[in-house]
Amino acid sequence: RVRINRFTGVRAVKVGAPKTDWQMTAEKSFLAMRAQVPKEPYVWNLTDDDVKHLSPEMRRCLSLRCGSSEDVSNWRKHQLIRKFQRSASDTNSPAVRIAVLTEKIMRLRAHLLRNPGTRGHQAAKISMSMRLSKRQKAMKLLYKSDFTLYRHVCQELGIRCVRFAVPGSKDPSKMVNPQAVDGDRARFLIRQRMYHAKYRPRELRDTETNKLIRYTRHPMEPVPASHGKAIATPQQVSRAWPYGVRGDRVAGQQVVYNPTAAGPGYWPAKFDGLGGPVQN
Repeated sequence: RVRINRFTGVRAVKVGAPKTDWQMTAEKSFLAMRAQVPKEPYVWNLTDDDVKHLSPEMRRCLSLRCGSSEDVSNWRKHQLIRKFQRSASDTNSPAVRIAVLTEKIMRLRAHLLRNPGTRGHQAAKISMSMRLSKRQKAMKLLYKSDFTLYRHVCQELGIRCVRFAVPGSKDPSKMVNPQAVDGDRARFLIRQRMYHAKYRPRELRDTETNKLIRYTRHPMEPVPASHGKAIATPQQVSRAWPYGVRGDRVAGQQVVYNPTAAGPGYWPAKFDGLGGPVQN
């Protein structure tokens, strides 16, 4: 393939698809929402009792308005943890993980929108995909364990309430509502079960004792009774010499050679050394 820039001197530049008016409006509203910072809270989760002996200037310096974006994000994560935690020390339940990962994803998205032309965003994109994957796993776990809490968390965080396709459990107490299973996923599971049933491991038994030897996915067919034996061939005209089928082949008396049989020069070993005749 010829690269045209070698001859013309014009280098191809990747250009993304132009954004629609709806996308630009949604991005502006999202950035405006992320730029809103409350006045009262303080950084490092400080309370009013912690700063009541400080001067107004120091209080203003310790407020979130003077904090960095990381301080604001940490305060938001702290508020989400307090909202969804099950106990005072709960920081790793599925609901809390979903909330914290959502805050990290939104902060990273705002960073990518504010700096669209900055190079070196590959690490940020990898981090975004990793966090999305982790949140997806936490959402699926909470969906299987407590669907009511899962729907409440999705509504509070403003994310899509995805109805995952979870294979049904045989335990009646753990069965999933069939209305929550995706149709395409259900068809895939049916095809997968039919495939596994068709190509399941088969029993391999001894023909004489009917004893189970092992299980195999590639059962060997029995050797036909005519294997290695002479088979009669009907007479027919041929354009090559001898212009027909020999008499021994017509009668089924031809010699069938076995290339794997031991030849006349084979001497079995008589001791635990090299093969050959025993020297007296």
